[in-house]
Amino acid sequence: MKTSKENSTLITNKIGFHYFQDTAHYTNKDLNTWLPELVKLNAGWVVLLSDSSRAIPEQFIHGLKTANITPIVHFYFRLPDAPSPADMRAIFEAYAHWGVKYVVMFNKPNQISSWSSASWSQQDLVERFIDRFQPLANEALRCGLIPVFPPLEPGGDYWDTSFLRSALASIKRRSGEILLNRISFAVTTHTFGRDLNWGAGGPQKWASAKPYFTPVGGEDQCGFNNWQWVESIAKNAGVKDVNLFQFGCGIKTKTEHYSPVIHSEIIEEILERIQTPAFSTVKASLFWLLSAESGTEENSQAWFKADGKTLPIVKVLIIEDEAVANKTVPMKKNSSSDDLENETEYPHPIDHYLLLPSYEWGVADWHLEVTRPFIIKHRPTVGFSIDEALLAKKVTVIGGDQDFAPEMISHLRNCGCEVEQISGDGTSIATILSQR
Repeated sequence: MKTSKENSTLITNKIGFHYFQDTAHYTNKDLNTWLPELVKLNAGWVVLLSDSSRAIPEQFIHGLKTANITPIVHFYFRLPDAPSPADMRAIFEAYAHWGVKYVVMFNKPNQISSWSSASWSQQDLVERFIDRFQPLANEALRCGLIPVFPPLEPGGDYWDTSFLRSALASIKRRSGEILLNRISFAVTTHTFGRDLNWGAGGPQKWASAKPYFTPVGGEDQCGFNNWQWVESIAKNAGVKDVNLFQFGCGIKTKTEHYSPVIHSEIIEEILERIQTPAFSTVKASLFWLLSAESGTEENSQAWFKADGKTLPIVKVLIIEDEAVANKTVPMKKNSSSDDLENETEYPHPIDHYLLLPSYEWGVADWHLEVTRPFIIKHRPTVGFSIDEALLAKKVTVIGGDQDFAPEMISHLRNCGCEVEQISGDGTSIATILSQR
């Protein structure tokens, strides 16, 4: 295997990852844990799952963007009961305001599992999908986002290339030229156990491949080069500038595994390939999977396991040379108020944090009262966590040594936070805060 130093020349901002396959890992603590790991892997992209009723927290998005990591927000809308454009407008606008560019709507709509059983069996499946996709995509465009056509399952319950051709023809027929010229495409990049050359050349080279039939000696789109087939179909449909995102890179399928050693070799070869001019339409290759919870099906393929172990590829790719990996974020794996050694600068996605003390019996009401005018005036993020405060450029600490150990305050300063500590009785604190 190549060393991390040898690999450093291979790593570009096309590298990305799929984040946890849930919406429960968007706290400041999660950001503090995983942002440094993404930076050490030199990731330029990350796919985040989002609910349709609640946006990913702004500070999580901002933290990624501060590190020059582009979030791709993915909605797993269920078919046929997808939300309406009006239902999604507020969330779309919020994401656009926070700097999100790409939103993927739906996931593998050519699979029975993405639909209710009754709806799948009805006629005109593709048309009914576009009935739901196109209005949402147009709404995303109006809000300043770039809609991404969802990944399809290669082969699939409905043959993916046929599904895509029909879908793009339907969009065009519905006067969707504007959408076709703005849309991007997510493509499923599982290898299905085949070598990375399988299907290279697309339908132009493998014209004999037909839905559910690939002749002996022929090849099809069910492999790493699925993106070439999608690119060809998109261009034939009139898409002028094709932009592609490879989803699920580096695995056979979500249920089939490579050995750790073979997995590393596959990843390294992919990294070499995506540097070549042939991959100019591929904006990012998203590797499966950054991490997952213990007991989940995804944990077996996660690069970072729930028990703290990692796949070998992590040690191969991590760049320890700060001159190469410098993105103004830390080279430190975790932090807590109990670990104050080896200080290093932390990312600061929060502008201003008001750190209040908490006690075994709860929170003092008078702290909330005396700080209320300050909060109204300055609108800081308010909390009780040293770990959260580490993410702020400026930290206003309310309380003395009896509330916060001096080494904790030193830890904030050593990690690059501008700290002002205010202590005393309620009157003196209120007086000092009124002057700020």
